Amino acid sequence: MSFKGNKKKVRFTIIDLLILVLIISAIAGVKYKFSKANAVTPFVAKPDRIQISFFIEETPDFAAKAVKIGDPVRESIQNSFFGNVTDIVIGDSISWSRDMNGNLVATDREGYSSLSITMEANGLIGENGVTIDKSIYYIGQTVTLYVGNSIFQNGRISDIQKINQ
Repeated sequence: MSFKGNKKKVRFTIIDLLILVLIISAIAGVKYKFSKANAVTPFVAKPDRIQISFFIEETPDFAAKAVKIGDPVRESIQNSFFGNVTDIVIGDSISWSRDMNGNLVATDREGYSSLSITMEANGLIGENGVTIDKSIYYIGQTVTLYVGNSIFQNGRISDIQKINQ
Protein backbone atom coordinates (compact mmCIF):
# COMPACT_ATOMS: atom_id res chain seq x y z
CA MET A 1 0.00 0.00 0.00
CA SER A 2 1.11 3.42 -0.83
CA PHE A 3 0.19 6.49 1.19
CA LYS A 4 1.41 9.00 -1.34
CA GLY A 5 -2.00 9.52 -2.91
CA ASN A 6 -3.87 10.12 0.38
CA LYS A 7 -2.19 13.42 1.29
CA LYS A 8 -4.68 16.26 1.72
CA LYS A 9 -3.73 19.74 0.83
CA VAL A 10 -4.80 22.49 3.22
CA ARG A 11 -6.29 25.38 1.34
CA PHE A 12 -7.24 28.79 2.68
CA THR A 13 -10.47 29.83 1.01
CA ILE A 14 -12.52 33.02 0.92
CA ILE A 15 -15.04 31.44 3.30
CA ASP A 16 -12.26 30.84 5.84
CA LEU A 17 -11.23 34.49 5.49
CA LEU A 18 -14.82 35.67 6.08
CA ILE A 19 -15.13 33.52 9.20
CA LEU A 20 -11.82 34.88 10.53
CA VAL A 21 -12.90 38.50 9.89
CA LEU A 22 -16.26 37.81 11.58
CA ILE A 23 -14.58 36.39 14.70
CA ILE A 24 -12.12 39.30 14.95
CA SER A 25 -14.91 41.88 14.52
CA ALA A 26 -17.02 40.13 17.20
CA ILE A 27 -14.11 40.23 19.67
CA ALA A 28 -13.48 43.91 18.89
CA GLY A 29 -17.19 44.71 19.30
CA VAL A 30 -17.39 43.04 22.71
CA LYS A 31 -14.24 44.82 23.85
CA TYR A 32 -15.66 48.18 22.70
CA LYS A 33 -18.99 47.52 24.43
CA PHE A 34 -17.43 46.78 27.82
CA SER A 35 -14.60 49.29 27.84
CA LYS A 36 -14.91 52.54 29.79
CA ALA A 37 -15.19 55.79 27.96
CA ASN A 38 -12.02 57.83 28.29
CA ALA A 39 -13.65 61.07 27.25
CA VAL A 40 -13.40 63.91 29.74
CA THR A 41 -16.53 66.02 29.88
CA PRO A 42 -16.71 69.48 31.43
CA PHE A 43 -20.21 68.75 32.74
CA VAL A 44 -19.09 66.39 35.50
CA ALA A 45 -19.33 68.20 38.81
CA LYS A 46 -16.40 67.89 41.17
CA PRO A 47 -17.20 67.26 44.83
CA ASP A 48 -16.71 70.07 47.33
CA ARG A 49 -15.35 69.89 50.87
CA ILE A 50 -18.39 69.98 53.12
CA GLN A 51 -18.93 70.15 56.86
CA ILE A 52 -21.62 67.90 58.29
CA SER A 53 -23.00 68.21 61.81
CA PHE A 54 -24.70 65.27 63.52
CA PHE A 55 -26.68 65.48 66.75
CA ILE A 56 -28.01 62.72 68.96
CA GLU A 57 -30.08 63.57 72.04
CA GLU A 58 -29.26 60.50 74.09
CA THR A 59 -26.41 58.01 73.88
CA PRO A 60 -24.52 56.05 76.54
CA ASP A 61 -21.65 57.99 78.13
CA PHE A 62 -19.09 55.32 77.25
CA ALA A 63 -19.96 55.54 73.53
CA ALA A 64 -19.75 59.34 73.51
CA LYS A 65 -16.40 59.34 75.34
CA ALA A 66 -14.93 56.82 72.87
CA VAL A 67 -15.13 59.30 69.98
CA LYS A 68 -11.86 61.05 69.14
CA ILE A 69 -10.98 63.85 66.72
CA GLY A 70 -9.82 62.29 63.46
CA ASP A 71 -11.99 59.15 63.78
CA PRO A 72 -13.45 57.98 60.46
CA VAL A 73 -17.24 58.23 60.07
CA ARG A 74 -19.44 55.95 57.95
CA GLU A 75 -23.20 55.87 57.48
CA SER A 76 -24.65 52.41 58.11
CA ILE A 77 -27.18 51.82 55.31
CA GLN A 78 -25.42 53.19 52.22
CA ASN A 79 -21.92 52.82 53.75
CA SER A 80 -21.14 56.39 52.67
CA PHE A 81 -17.92 57.90 53.98
CA PHE A 82 -18.79 61.02 55.99
CA GLY A 83 -15.14 61.98 56.45
CA ASN A 84 -13.30 62.37 59.72
CA VAL A 85 -14.39 63.91 63.02
CA THR A 86 -13.25 67.53 63.40
CA ASP A 87 -15.18 68.56 66.54
CA ILE A 88 -16.98 66.85 69.43
CA VAL A 89 -19.38 68.43 71.94
CA ILE A 90 -20.69 66.24 74.76
CA GLY A 91 -23.58 67.65 76.79
CA ASP A 92 -26.37 66.56 79.13
CA SER A 93 -28.71 64.00 77.66
CA ILE A 94 -32.14 65.11 76.49
CA SER A 95 -34.77 62.61 77.53
CA TRP A 96 -38.43 63.39 76.95
CA SER A 97 -41.00 62.35 79.55
CA ARG A 98 -44.42 63.44 80.78
CA ASP A 99 -44.93 65.45 83.94
CA MET A 100 -47.87 65.15 86.37
CA ASN A 101 -50.07 67.24 84.03
CA GLY A 102 -49.28 65.13 80.98
CA ASN A 103 -47.00 67.71 79.35
CA LEU A 104 -43.79 66.61 77.66
CA VAL A 105 -40.71 67.92 79.43
CA ALA A 106 -37.03 67.50 78.67
CA THR A 107 -34.94 65.99 81.42
CA ASP A 108 -31.50 64.45 81.56
CA ARG A 109 -30.81 60.81 82.21
CA GLU A 110 -27.99 59.45 84.35
CA GLY A 111 -25.33 57.54 82.41
CA TYR A 112 -26.31 59.16 79.10
CA SER A 113 -25.14 62.22 77.18
CA SER A 114 -26.14 64.24 74.17
CA LEU A 115 -23.53 64.35 71.45
CA SER A 116 -22.77 66.72 68.60
CA ILE A 117 -20.20 65.58 66.06
CA THR A 118 -18.81 67.71 63.25
CA MET A 119 -17.04 66.04 60.36
CA GLU A 120 -15.57 67.02 57.00
CA ALA A 121 -16.31 65.02 53.85
CA ASN A 122 -16.44 65.32 50.08
CA GLY A 123 -19.87 65.84 48.55
CA LEU A 124 -22.07 67.83 46.22
CA ILE A 125 -24.55 70.26 47.73
CA GLY A 126 -27.58 70.49 45.48
CA GLU A 127 -31.09 71.90 45.59
CA ASN A 128 -32.28 68.66 47.19
CA GLY A 129 -29.79 67.73 49.88
CA VAL A 130 -26.17 66.72 49.64
CA THR A 131 -24.78 63.80 47.65
CA ILE A 132 -22.07 61.80 49.42
CA ASP A 133 -20.74 58.64 47.75
CA LYS A 134 -23.73 58.51 45.35
CA SER A 135 -26.29 58.72 48.19
CA ILE A 136 -28.41 61.78 49.01
CA TYR A 137 -28.74 63.09 52.57
CA TYR A 138 -30.85 65.90 54.05
CA ILE A 139 -30.76 68.13 57.10
CA GLY A 140 -33.05 66.56 59.70
CA GLN A 141 -32.61 63.05 58.30
CA THR A 142 -32.25 60.31 60.90
CA VAL A 143 -29.12 58.25 60.29
CA THR A 144 -27.03 55.65 62.07
CA LEU A 145 -23.31 56.43 62.09
CA TYR A 146 -20.25 54.34 62.79
CA VAL A 147 -17.73 56.71 64.37
CA GLY A 148 -14.39 55.13 65.19
CA ASN A 149 -15.31 52.16 67.41
CA SER A 150 -18.78 53.51 68.35
CA ILE A 151 -22.20 53.33 66.74
CA PHE A 152 -24.82 56.06 67.11
CA GLN A 153 -28.38 55.17 66.19
CA ASN A 154 -31.29 57.53 65.60
CA GLY A 155 -29.28 60.73 65.49
CA ARG A 156 -30.01 63.48 62.98
CA ILE A 157 -28.01 65.48 60.49
CA SER A 158 -28.28 68.96 61.97
CA ASP A 159 -26.31 71.04 59.46
CA ILE A 160 -24.53 70.79 56.10
CA GLN A 161 -22.27 73.57 54.86
CA LYS A 162 -19.79 74.01 52.05
CA ILE A 163 -16.28 74.75 53.34
CA ASN A 164 -14.82 77.79 51.60
CA GLN A 165 -11.22 77.13 50.75
